[in-house]
Amino acid sequence: MTTAPVALPLTPQQRGVYFLHCLAPDSAVYNVPIVLRVRGGLDRERLRGAVDVLQSRHQALRLTVEERDGQVLQLIHSAGAAAPVEVRWARLPGADPERAAEEAAQRAAQPFDIVSGPLMRVDVVELSPDDHALVLCFHHLIIDEVAATALAGELHLLYGDPAALPAAGPEHQYADFCAGQLAEPDPSGLAFWHDRLAGMPALPLPEEHIAEEHGLFTGDRVGFTVPEKTAALLAEVCRSHRVSEFMVFHAALLVLLHRWTGAADIAVGTPMSGRVDLRFAETVGFFQNTVVLRSTLAPEQSFAALLKTARRTVLESLQRQETPFEAVVDAVRPARESTRNPLFQVALVFNRRKVEQDWSLPGLRVEPLPFPWATSHFDLTLTLLHEFGVLKGDFAFSAQRFAKATVERLVAALLHLLTGLLAAPDAPVGDAELMETDELERVLALSAESGRYVLDERSRPLPLGFYGAVHTGDPADGDAIATGERGRFAPDGGFELWRDPAEAALAAHPGVLTAALVRCPRGDGHETVACAAPRPGVELPGARELLAHLQTRVPAHLLPQRVVVCPAIPTGADGRVDPDALAALVSGPPEPDSPSDEVADEEPQGPTERRLADLFEELLGVPGLGRYDNFFDFGGHSLLAVRLVARVTEELGRPLGVGVFMNNPTVATLARALSDGTAAEAGGLVRLRNRNTGSGDLAVALLHPVGGTLMCYGELVSLLPSDIEVVGLERVAGSHPQDASYQDLVSRYATVLADALPGRRIALLGWSLGGVLAHSVAAELDRLGHDVALVALLDSLAQRTPEDAERMSVTSAELFVLAESVRRDGTTVLGATAEQQLLMRRFGVDLAALRETPAGQAAGMLEDWGRLLGLVAECRPVPSTAPVQLFLCADNPPGYPEALANSWEGLHSVLDSRSVPGTHTDVLAPPAVEQVAAAFTARIERS
Repeated sequence: MTTAPVALPLTPQQRGVYFLHCLAPDSAVYNVPIVLRVRGGLDRERLRGAVDVLQSRHQALRLTVEERDGQVLQLIHSAGAAAPVEVRWARLPGADPERAAEEAAQRAAQPFDIVSGPLMRVDVVELSPDDHALVLCFHHLIIDEVAATALAGELHLLYGDPAALPAAGPEHQYADFCAGQLAEPDPSGLAFWHDRLAGMPALPLPEEHIAEEHGLFTGDRVGFTVPEKTAALLAEVCRSHRVSEFMVFHAALLVLLHRWTGAADIAVGTPMSGRVDLRFAETVGFFQNTVVLRSTLAPEQSFAALLKTARRTVLESLQRQETPFEAVVDAVRPARESTRNPLFQVALVFNRRKVEQDWSLPGLRVEPLPFPWATSHFDLTLTLLHEFGVLKGDFAFSAQRFAKATVERLVAALLHLLTGLLAAPDAPVGDAELMETDELERVLALSAESGRYVLDERSRPLPLGFYGAVHTGDPADGDAIATGERGRFAPDGGFELWRDPAEAALAAHPGVLTAALVRCPRGDGHETVACAAPRPGVELPGARELLAHLQTRVPAHLLPQRVVVCPAIPTGADGRVDPDALAALVSGPPEPDSPSDEVADEEPQGPTERRLADLFEELLGVPGLGRYDNFFDFGGHSLLAVRLVARVTEELGRPLGVGVFMNNPTVATLARALSDGTAAEAGGLVRLRNRNTGSGDLAVALLHPVGGTLMCYGELVSLLPSDIEVVGLERVAGSHPQDASYQDLVSRYATVLADALPGRRIALLGWSLGGVLAHSVAAELDRLGHDVALVALLDSLAQRTPEDAERMSVTSAELFVLAESVRRDGTTVLGATAEQQLLMRRFGVDLAALRETPAGQAAGMLEDWGRLLGLVAECRPVPSTAPVQLFLCADNPPGYPEALANSWEGLHSVLDSRSVPGTHTDVLAPPAVEQVAAAFTARIERS
């Protein structure tokens, strides 16, 4: 008989990881993969037995997380009750190491279900009987580097002999540590960190501002090897100055960031083991804590003096590493943004060796298998380690913030700078060169040719790829004049001006003639203000509405603090924006009535807005929302959006499409959509993005999956070119008497598109069942004489055989039975069986959110899905003359991608089949959606 799980609150360290996991639950950023190449014949049963004993020995490997009554708890299950760690075995005969690494990365990137568990996975990819890729993957909630090393040693012993270690595990387990974390942090430690970090400014990283191209925590990395000459200098400096390698790299990183950003007050985060209690020295679990190293420096300071400061800073921080980072954040109370670390943007990690080097198996040859891992916890992370006697490193970076070419230049600058600092530690750090002589000469040559380069704040030329202040004239003769613009010489030598994405999005507003961003003084710091000038004869909306316009188009970290409407944007004699005049214009004293106007602008206005605000607050459980607060910023999700749409339609008597709400997620914008008649067009058409003047004749049409809404396509829409019109067809739950047959549905959708896009070429795209609809609608449009440019199918199966139709009919019937159960017994019956859980995942439905939906509404949704599947069971796909692009998810069960591809054979003249990472349920989330968007865009631009 198994015992109930031990329930404990998350530790402060776990709470930080859990919060970020909730921001991007399908991201792999907090997966910890260990990928190994094993040669000599890996034994499946011995490996499985060893893994079973590991899980039995360590509580952390039996841990799950769930919310109860508003509190997040970790449940430590008994060995008999925990979900077992599977050893999944796949075969990839004849694959080379590079292909094996790609396969391993795809498996490691699969998200964890932290509620059901387990939070450990083992995958084996068999390349040949004597050659395997072994992937051990953990959620960061249960492991850190020390724990991984402990598991490596135990796996070695247990693979050789399952009885080598007792199943009971070590004396001091993870629950003991977690229980100790319930006490309040040491006040002296909190006081130290509060004094050390109070008033710390954000680091002004010169970001690329790659808006909307990459998902949250998507990243990349640039690796490097420290040259032998530099490594020798490093060893000498460490000896003579009594500092560690970590301290040297900390100081060098400070200089690099200072030279790159102009900042003199810099914070760098670094992980510490957190195992100050030696009883837990080898306990498996997540103990790691983060500390913040804050330093100031000046260009005239010597590197030797900076090393002394770095040594003191690191040692003081080590002595107080037990204070949880989350408690430090609460004590310091910095301005917070959900997508960024609140106290630092750059991290430094120095590992004693590569974690994979600790893993071995008796009788086998085990070595690390390098693999692509496209994630980044922070904006930038510099990692150093000794790998088989060679000092190596990499710069991991956020793909939302930086282009890879820029980070490559940053790595080159770091290595050149490091060598110069180590060679002359007594020289001022401001004198150290960032570039090799040949690159400096190239930059100067490019500057002379263009009449422009690009300088840092101390008028030094910047390396290729670095943004800086644009000057005119030749700096060699000392007559360079600042233009007030930012730009760079790209790695290929071309000159690029940079325009803020918020400025570009504001300028795209139909009522805005010109827009500009300017930094203005505010209190002890600065704020970014977006300024908009209206088109002649047009009255622009209020500043808060314009800010709401930006919130739906620009990532949060790029938003200005406020928006100001100006009669005109002041310019100089050369026609460029005059930043000083603009700052003076928007920095003046506010009008006497402006504070009250701003408060009034926040309050819902009129009966429609007031009722909508009530509905927002009721469903979100958040009181006091303003008219421009975004539904999705306060916990809104797709099923809550469906519930809101149903309530609006029921209570206000006005039809509303979910896709329209997706485009108008605030009280004010939704009320306007309801009042001006754009809330629901005929036949379920939703205009997701209007046609821009001068754009081509092509439009994109998205077909809903079984859920009926277009919410799943939100990320994809943001990645499509801004000059292409995007529409969608959705099916709101309810009665649809006009759809008596599948052909009726297809004909109606084709007619709606033809009427809405007369004379336009249409590219159709659909995910899952939406792909089936897209293919059928394309054939009907073709029959009507409408030009179809492309049909894109995202992990869709063509229904070709009677067995396919029978499966669809059976699923339809099951949904009706389930709906009846929900009406009778409530939503707790949902997900009662593994088959139901799998079905909901295939539909892309959040089962937990569906359980929170009122029983009547949930049953209605299930019935409508059943009716739709009943119609689709009649589908018999016909050949289409349009080219077809088929996206296959590489991480689907073995054989499934091939079955999908085979199902579409003979139904098209041209087939472009592509493999993307992930499974059926995450093809519309990063990183797969980025590859889908890029390939789809490239294909329609050629058509």
